[in-house]
Amino acid sequence: MNFIVVGVLAPIAYFLIRLLVKKLVINFIQNLKRNSGVKDMTKCEVCNTYVEDDQLQSINGKTVCSKTSCRE
Repeated sequence: MNFIVVGVLAPIAYFLIRLLVKKLVINFIQNLKRNSGVKDMTKCEVCNTYVEDDQLQSINGKTVCSKTSCRE
């Protein structure tokens, strides 16, 4: 009887508990990211500063910020 509990049921229970915890943690992290209010930042390829995504433009295939020195 011990062999059945230790050899069969325990690994299945361990797998199911691990799967449940993994899903809960991933869901928790996704909710934190969604509700955090932190904006996505991207690096300007000319001046190497990080700016918000809505302030970036794509000029000649490069991601460029809204500074006049970068746009030229």
